[in-house]
Amino acid sequence: MMGSPESEDGHRVWEQHRRVTFVNDFYLGKSPVTQDQYAAVTGTNPTDHEEIGDAPVDSVNWDQANEYCLKVTKLDREAGVLPDDWEYRLPTEAEWEYACRAGSSEPRHGGPRDVAWYSDNADGKPHAVGQKTPNAWGFDDMLGNVWEWCQDWFYTANPSRSVRGGSYFNSARFCRSAQRWGWNPKHRGRYCGFRLLAAATGSFDLSPPIDGFRTQDRPPSIYDAIDKADFDLALRVITDNPVAIESVDAIPPPLHHCIYSDKPEMLEWLLDHGADIERREQDYGSTPLNTAVVMRRKKIIRTLVGRGADASLAMNLAQRGLAGDFEDDPRLDREGYRAIVALLRELDIDSRQ
Repeated sequence: MMGSPESEDGHRVWEQHRRVTFVNDFYLGKSPVTQDQYAAVTGTNPTDHEEIGDAPVDSVNWDQANEYCLKVTKLDREAGVLPDDWEYRLPTEAEWEYACRAGSSEPRHGGPRDVAWYSDNADGKPHAVGQKTPNAWGFDDMLGNVWEWCQDWFYTANPSRSVRGGSYFNSARFCRSAQRWGWNPKHRGRYCGFRLLAAATGSFDLSPPIDGFRTQDRPPSIYDAIDKADFDLALRVITDNPVAIESVDAIPPPLHHCIYSDKPEMLEWLLDHGADIERREQDYGSTPLNTAVVMRRKKIIRTLVGRGADASLAMNLAQRGLAGDFEDDPRLDREGYRAIVALLRELDIDSRQ
C-alpha cells in the first residue's frame, strides 16, 4: 500500500493511499550510488560540495542518472555479471517506497536523527553512506542525505520526474517513506542522487500519473502572500504553520524572495515576525543584504542596514558590480551600482568594514 494517511504530518494529496502489485522480482542497491562509484564509470564527480568518495553522488539530473544505469548495464553484461535480459535502471516510485518501508506503515523506521541526514544534523552537505540506522531490510540512507530520482513523472503538464526520500537540506517532515516531490529532469539537482535497481528488462509499470489523482487543494503559502503583497494572508499562513516564516524546505528563503521580486514592505513584515536577517540563500550562499546589494534594491538595503544586518561585504560587492563582475546576469545594470555605492556611503558603510 503506497501513500500516507491524511493524519500523517506532512501528508499531501498526491500521497493518497493506493494498492500496488508487483509482477516481477527486483533487486535494489543497498545505498545510493556514491561519488567514487559514479566517477569510476563516468570519469567525473559532479558534486558541488567537498568530494567525499563514499558519500552519495549529488548534483546530477535525471538524464545523467539514467545514462549511468545504461553504462553499468553494458559493463556488467559484457563481464557476465548481468544476464542479457536483465538491466540496471532507476526504481519506480512504487519499488522505491516498498523497499523504503520494509514492511512498515510508519512514516520512517526510527527517529529522524537516527535514520537520516537532514537539515538539523547534516551541516548543509551530504555524508558518507551507511552511518545511520538501516531499515528492517538493510537498506541504508533511504531517507535524507540526497533525494533519489525515480522513473515516474511527478507532473505531466509541466514535466517533472519524481524524487523520493528527502535530503540533507530538508526538514524531518520531508524525510518520510511517502514523501513525493518532483524536479525538472534536465535540472542539475544539487540535492539529487539515485540508486540502482536490477530487474528483467522492461519489467515495470509506472505509478498512476499525477493526472490520476484528484486536484491538489494546496493551502496558500508565504510565497503567495509575498507575490500578492497580502499581509493578512501572510499572517494566516504563519499562524497555521510558524516555520513558514523561514520556509525551511523551499528555495529561496522568503526574505530572498522579497528581494528578487522587489517587495520591500513584505520584507519588513517578515523581519517584524521573526525572519532571520542573516540566513543565507541555500544555492548561492548570500545573506539578504548582500543579495539586495547585488540586485540593487535600494529601499531594501536601507531597511536591512537600519535593522543591523552584517554589512561587512556590502561595499565590496557594490564596487565589484561597478567594475562589471556581475554583467553576465542580464538583470543587472553595471552603471546602476554607482547609486548603490553612493547609498552605502550615505549609510556610513565603506570597504574598510
